[in-house]
Amino acid sequence: MSKYRIGVLCDMHLPDDMNSPQYLFLIEALRHMKQDKVNTVICLGDITGYGEIESWNLYNDAVKGFTHYEVLGNSDVRNLGTRDILKDFVQNVNFSVGARQVIGINTPDGEITDEDRVRLENVKAGDIIFLHHYIQSLKEESRNWLVSLAEEMALVIVHGHGHRVFDYYINQTHVLGFRGLDPDKAIGNFPSFNYLDVDDESVCMEECLVKIPKEFLIETSKYFGIACADNAADICYAAEHGIKYAEVRCKGDKGTEWTPDKTLIPIVEAWRQKTEGYLSVHMPNLKFKNGTVTGKKQWLQALDYAIELGADSITMHPPRVPVCDMEPGGAVWQEFLEMYLAVVKKAPETTKLGVENMHKNTDEVLDETRGFGYCPEEISDWIDAINDALGYDRVGHVLDVGHARNNGTFAKKYPVGRWYDIMGNKTIAYHIHQVVPLNDGLKNHRAIESWFGPMINYTSFFYEWKRGRLNRAPVFLEVRGWEHFEKSMIAFQKILESYDSE
Repeated sequence: MSKYRIGVLCDMHLPDDMNSPQYLFLIEALRHMKQDKVNTVICLGDITGYGEIESWNLYNDAVKGFTHYEVLGNSDVRNLGTRDILKDFVQNVNFSVGARQVIGINTPDGEITDEDRVRLENVKAGDIIFLHHYIQSLKEESRNWLVSLAEEMALVIVHGHGHRVFDYYINQTHVLGFRGLDPDKAIGNFPSFNYLDVDDESVCMEECLVKIPKEFLIETSKYFGIACADNAADICYAAEHGIKYAEVRCKGDKGTEWTPDKTLIPIVEAWRQKTEGYLSVHMPNLKFKNGTVTGKKQWLQALDYAIELGADSITMHPPRVPVCDMEPGGAVWQEFLEMYLAVVKKAPETTKLGVENMHKNTDEVLDETRGFGYCPEEISDWIDAINDALGYDRVGHVLDVGHARNNGTFAKKYPVGRWYDIMGNKTIAYHIHQVVPLNDGLKNHRAIESWFGPMINYTSFFYEWKRGRLNRAPVFLEVRGWEHFEKSMIAFQKILESYDSE
């Protein structure tokens, strides 16, 4: 038989938005598949970001010109209100390519069902099995069952879910896993789709990256700046290397209260003379403890300090208070509001002001005691409350991309692309860094040694910037000091060089 080309999609995490980068990358992948005369399209799950019916319908409309087959992924069944509906949308998949069977099994909950095991009883050497979960991510009993099947005969097993490339053998069974098409989550490179070229003799894989133009990255990088961990040392580094954007932090050493460091003033002035620099000052926290708003003294000292430093912008965390105490218009709300209004009223009119989004802590329970400011709606409502009290729009958003990603369950409902969509045109600055999974949970503010993961792929950040869905504003690499800033910039330069080597 002649080669039969299967186009493989996976891990798109589509929102209900035809203007989202996820959807537009899907359309680009399908354009290539049509051009390259794909016979059949299969999707390995995680079609939707949170089980949205509308997102599934967007996908269905996009692929209607192809013969296509789907299995469900874990993100497709996250929404308890829609999971049964989506399960009814997919049918048992079994078609033939020459002498090979191609069989799709559904593993959205990490298990191979009894029904699918029966369907695989007649599988033979050379057949292709596709599913969402990679083998190691299946629950133990299902994992062992599939490994045993793979050990018995030479199969081809194709999967998604890992957001990275897999290519290995179990005895003579070839296991292939794909990076996926989500420009926020693909690991190790730009998002991608794949071709499987199938005949009776072989199954060959080709990965197709969906790259964005080099100028998209270069244009954004003109706004890159350093978020200082050691204010003096990092400002000196910025001066030495001609870095125009810098953010200093009003934060004491661990266990100590912050006090103004007046020795920083001439250092900042020297940096400004060399770079015509743009300075942001990050305020300390206002907290709520034992029925009292605390940190007011440091808050007002930091405001005066920011003015003395000639801050071009001021970054403020939202009130550090449980959501149950933050009733709009209530006494606690109003007390915090007065402190934020004090900043707005005293800061020079030319100084930009922004509220930064926060994130769920590793050991935090997501009930009424969890912190305020983890969702776009909460940040937006707080910004609106300040502006409404003023009678005009003065305060915007400092979008922390890492906080949006490292946000527990909220990161599933509000992935970073959703933050770009909701808050992108309200931003006055950005904090970017890499989030790294460690044994005790996800950790923020790591160097961006890869701009393509492990947890945040910045492809859509550059893409949305170029499209104008993100405001042109300073992009502070909040990576704990100049050494990590330097690592991040070296990694960025390597991406640019990879274009030139093609």
